[in-house]
Order: sequence, then structure tokens, then C-alpha cells
Amino acid sequence: MLKFNSIKHNLVLTVGLFVILTVLALSWVHYFSVRKSILSEVYDNQLIAILRAHQSDLQIIIEKAIETSHSLADDPAFVKWFGSQKPNPELKEIALQKLDFIHKELGYSTIFAVNRNTNEYWCEDFRLLDVVTKFDPDDTWFFEALESKKKISLNYDYNNILKQSMLFVNVIMGSPNNPIGVAGVGIDPTILIDHFEEHKTTENTQLWLIDNEGKILISKEENEININLKALFDDHVIDELTAGPKEQIIREIKFHDDTYELASINLGSAGYRVVMVIPQKDILSLINVIGYNTIWLTIIVSILVLFVSSLIARNISKPIIHLTQLSNQIAHSKLDVRVKDRLINRHDEIGQLAKEFDQMQKQLLIMINRLNISNSDLTSEKSQLKKINVELKKAIEKAGESEKLTKSFMANISHEIRTPMNSILGFAQILEEELHDNELLKYYAQTIVNNGNQLLAILNNIIEVAKMDAGVTKPLLTSFSAKQIIRDSIELFSYKLENNIDIINQSETIDNDIQLTSDRVLVQRVLNNLISNAIKYTPEGSVTISYSTSGNCLIFEVADTGLGIDTENQASVFKPFWQATNSSSINEGAGLGLAISKMAVEILGGEIWLDSEIDKGSTFYFSIPLSINE
Repeated sequence: MLKFNSIKHNLVLTVGLFVILTVLALSWVHYFSVRKSILSEVYDNQLIAILRAHQSDLQIIIEKAIETSHSLADDPAFVKWFGSQKPNPELKEIALQKLDFIHKELGYSTIFAVNRNTNEYWCEDFRLLDVVTKFDPDDTWFFEALESKKKISLNYDYNNILKQSMLFVNVIMGSPNNPIGVAGVGIDPTILIDHFEEHKTTENTQLWLIDNEGKILISKEENEININLKALFDDHVIDELTAGPKEQIIREIKFHDDTYELASINLGSAGYRVVMVIPQKDILSLINVIGYNTIWLTIIVSILVLFVSSLIARNISKPIIHLTQLSNQIAHSKLDVRVKDRLINRHDEIGQLAKEFDQMQKQLLIMINRLNISNSDLTSEKSQLKKINVELKKAIEKAGESEKLTKSFMANISHEIRTPMNSILGFAQILEEELHDNELLKYYAQTIVNNGNQLLAILNNIIEVAKMDAGVTKPLLTSFSAKQIIRDSIELFSYKLENNIDIINQSETIDNDIQLTSDRVLVQRVLNNLISNAIKYTPEGSVTISYSTSGNCLIFEVADTGLGIDTENQASVFKPFWQATNSSSINEGAGLGLAISKMAVEILGGEIWLDSEIDKGSTFYFSIPLSINE
């Protein structure tokens, strides 16, 4: 790319080239837009419109022929005659009268019906025209119509009786899967070809009627009839044509060593299309004129742009050179320089730039002063930060000591509470053994033992909640079996069960056992708490325990058929000291079991949740990783 030392020359070159390239781009965009607009107008308003008009005329003729062929194929006399295995002269006479009547009434070139059982070809005037056979090439249309299993088909063939070629409309009698014959009419193709010639856009335009496989059925050139379009066009053109939408235009195809535009439209619902092929040169003469005018316009605009950009550059280059010199002086710490007043007083972008430059110089002086002050403040803040770090270190040390005190307190309170409680329980059990002759005192001793055990359990739970909440409890990892831990829990509660409650161990039905690496004590505690609650809140019914795997987690499930928990209280069941309020007869415990279970599961890196419905029971789930990294 060319470069100059002068701002003026660089600006002229840059602006000039930019504007020239922009004009060129816009000119060619304009050209191609107009070209596209004209072509679209031709395609949308001429080619498709012509095809629609042509298709409408052809469709009237062909659909009338299809309708007539349908009436013959569905006529009861033909259906009974062709479907019968025995000759029936009466039905034959009625059917042939109908055939001859339709021929005379509607004026078709020929009308026919072919019996599949006898292969007899009947036509107007009560004539048995032929007995079709697979060995006669002229009869292949009949067997192809049956094998295609298409209700309607068209074929172009030579009629030996009328001594002329015709377009035949064939309709299968009965079901296409189980036909009994074919009925149809013959249309004089000259009528269709005359329609073709009426709607030609130019002298070189060609119009065809093709089937869904691309074979030409009607054309002005008789040597093109029954030729497949694959012999005339590339495969991709045929694929687009046969699989395309109802109305379709295929651009710039090669045909007869020239570029053509192809338009097509469906003919009715039978799968046939009307195709029009027109040379592109016949519709591009106006566009070429627009292209020449665009080139001359671009040259003239380019010359004007170079002249105007030179004038603009001269007015811009001098102020920019002045501002550049000032910036170099400021870069060398000469902050006392000033922008010329004549530049500041300008009312254009140069004047705005000069004002901003002057303002920048003033702001720079202010910022240097502030920077000096900030450096002083930064030194002071650095000193304060050191003091804060010292205090933070002391706070961390105190937090460590607080954790040690918490652990020590938990150990001491556990020992101080359990020692007297064990003594009380021990003496109460001795009294229970010694007072076997005095039922009343023995009952009192049993009450002391039961309530003492319950109180000891509550105290243990309170201490356990405090330890978990303080982060004292850490998992002790061992490897154990999922089935075995469920067996141990069920065995623990089996002695408590009454006759109206069953424990069902569904884990025994699972083929593969699962090995866990986790804290067995915590997992057992959670499982025991859930089973204990399920038994407690199930007056009668069953408690079911099972497990399953999900990804890298094992999910335990404890389901009961008990009282259930309403939706409003389900979010509170895992809070400490919460108890169910829907049964006044159940008041054992302090409401810590589920809170401890939730904390234990979270320590193991898992989750706990439930599904419940009043009077239908509850299902508690908890998941833990199959393996926990130490």
C-alpha cells in the first residue's frame, strides 16, 4: 500500500480510496439489486403467473378426465363384472352401455376398461379391442399401472385404432393393493400442445408436462415425448425438480449449450408437473443496459471524489500537524505549551478536538498533583494494612482455641452427664431385680430405667447436635456392605415390633451388593433414626427398606404406611426439636433424630429428603457418595 509523509496526501489517498470503493460497492450492489428485482419480477409475476394460467387450463382438462376415469373405475356394474370369477352377460351389457354413453356424451377420443382377470381391453362401440399380455411392448402401460400401486397414472402412447398418439389417463379399479382392472380415457394431445403454444413467453421457450419420475408426457416436439429429463439436465436439477415445492424456479441451468431458467408447478394432486424452460438471454437485455450505466456512473463519481477529498484534506492536515507537535512537547514534560486560539474558536470537529486537547492538558496537570497526594495516602494505608493483618492473625488463633475449647467442653459435658445417669440406671436395674416380689415397687423401678434411658438418649442427641453444629464430628472411613448395614438395622428393631407392623427388606431382592467407603457409624445412625421414626408413626402396616444407585451415589429409602406429614410441615421436619403435631398420642423423643440425620448426611457429602401424604405414609431418602476421599 502507498504511504506518504504528508498528512494531506495520506488523507486524500485514504478518503479517496475509501469513497471510491464505497461508490463501487454501492453501484454494484445497486446493479445486482436491480438485476435481482427485475429477475424476481419476471419470475414471480411472469413465469409463475404464466405457469399458473397454463396449469389452470391443463388441470381443468386433466382433472375432468381423471374424474371421468374415476366414475368408470368406481361404477358398480364394472366392479361387479370385473370382480366376478364367472361370466355375467347382463352386467357386461350394462357396463359396456355405460362406457359407450360416456364416450358419446363427453366426446373423448377414446374411453376404455381393462379386466385384470381376463386381460380383455374393452372400449367404446361395445368393442373388445385387445387382450393385453406382458409379452406385447404396447401393453406394458397396463402392468406398470398395476405394479406402481398408484390410483392415478398418465401415459403417452399410440392408439392403433384411431391411428394417432394420445395422452391416456388411467385409474385403478378397486384397491391399488388388490386391483381388479384399469379404466380411463384418451385425450387428444394436440389440445394440450395448443395450450402450450398460447402461453410461451418467447419463441425459444419450451413447455412440457412431466410425471413424478421426470419423464416427458406432452411436448410440441414429438421426439421428446417419453424421454426422461435425466437425458437433458444434470442429476441435481432432476432431484430439485421432482422433490421440490408446489411452485418452483431453478436458476441458471445448462440446456442445449446455453443458460436457461426453469420454472415448474404441480398439476393437481396426481404428482404431475408443468415445466417451462426459457433462455436467460431473452430476459436479461434490460439488465445489461443498467450494468453499462452503472460503470460510467462509477467513473464520474470517482473523479469528483478525488477532487473533493483533496480540498477537505488541505483544511484538516494543518490543524492536525499543529496538534501533533503539541502532543510531542507534552510527551517531553513541556506542560506550559498552549493550543492556538484560532483552532479552539473553530466550530467544527477540528475546533472540538482542539478544545478537548486544551482541556486534556489542564486535567493532566490536576491529575499529576492528585497522584502525588495519592502516593502519600497509599503509604499510610499500607501501614494500616499491616496492622490489620496482625489483628487478623490473632483472630484466627483465637478461633482455633475456641474450637479446641468446644471439643473439650463436649467431651467433659458428655462425661459429666453420662456418669451420674449410668449410676442412676444401674441402681434402678438392681432395684428392679431385687424387688421382684413387690409388683408396685418393681413397676416404679422399671419406670426409672425406661425414663432414664430416654433421658440419656435425649442428652446424647443434644450433645451430638452441638458437636456436629460446631464441626467437631469428622467421618471415620471404612469399607462396608449396603445390604449388611440394612440387615443390622432391621435386627436392632425387630424386638420392638408388634404384631400389627412388618419390616420388609427389599434390598435382599437386589442381585448385586454395593460396597461403600464411608463412615459406617454415621450411616447406621441415619438409617436407625429413619427406621425408628417409621415404626413410631406407623400404628399398623409395614416399613420397607431398600437402596439404589444414581451415578456415584447410593440412595437409601425408608418407606412406611403410617400417619404421614402434611405439605406445610415437610419443610420443618429436619429442624432441631420439631415433632409431628398430627398425633397427640406420640410424644417420645426431643425431635432431634431427623436433625441429627440431616447433619450426618451433610457431613458425608450427601442429601436427605422425603415424600409424604397424610394418612398414606412417608418415604425418606438419603444419598451418600459411594466413596469419600480422606
